[in-house]
Amino acid sequence: MRLAVIADIHSNLEALEAVLAQIDQEAVEAILNLGDLVGYNASPNECLERLQGRQVWSLAGNHDLALFDPERAQHFNIIAFQALNWCRQQMRPEFLEFLQNLPLVREQPGSFLACHGTPANPDTYIAYHFQGKRVLKHLLSLRDVRVCFFGHTHRRALWYRDIRGTVALRPISADKMRLSRQEHYLINPGSVGQPRDGNPEAAYAIFDDEEFSIHFKSAPYNISAAQNRILAAGLPSFLAERLAQGA
Repeated sequence: MRLAVIADIHSNLEALEAVLAQIDQEAVEAILNLGDLVGYNASPNECLERLQGRQVWSLAGNHDLALFDPERAQHFNIIAFQALNWCRQQMRPEFLEFLQNLPLVREQPGSFLACHGTPANPDTYIAYHFQGKRVLKHLLSLRDVRVCFFGHTHRRALWYRDIRGTVALRPISADKMRLSRQEHYLINPGSVGQPRDGNPEAAYAIFDDEEFSIHFKSAPYNISAAQNRILAAGLPSFLAERLAQGA
């Protein structure tokens, strides 16, 4: 299976369109979307429209869940909270229904496990060693699954656990990265709609479970157009500024 892996679109239409245009040249069998379709940016309905008619396996992210859970939304910072409230008012009923029915995890036996934050909790981050170690330990309990895809941090990452039990981060390469079937992996493709790793381009990855490889990629997009949509919608200007910074 050849799979495109995306995460954290966050209502950024221009970024999503640029990524989909590149994915269309990749001959993938499906797109795995790790959640957070909504929030921050100004095109939630348009993004959901663009994914219709495609083979997309979508999961719920914490922003998607917070649309229907005011208590969860109360834990967001004030800017994220304001953006989510705006989004809730804009969403078309059919798309609200779609988001409300998204699963939290997906397991493809013999291939991968997928989640937004961690398999146990969409709000939890995998950013530090102890967090990666905990999820990799869970991955060991799954038969024939050596890869877990996750999002939420908006940063690319490739954690591994080798046969000795060592857990560490592997440096991200611009080239295709071969994986070892003797190791277990946690892979974050980065964010489509709001990267936070210093590169403002829309991030995604291509996974091939036959050759067992991951290729981290990015797509340049019209950041100014996305920024103008944010400002025209009356959303906080910081949300527009950070897109150009990749932060």
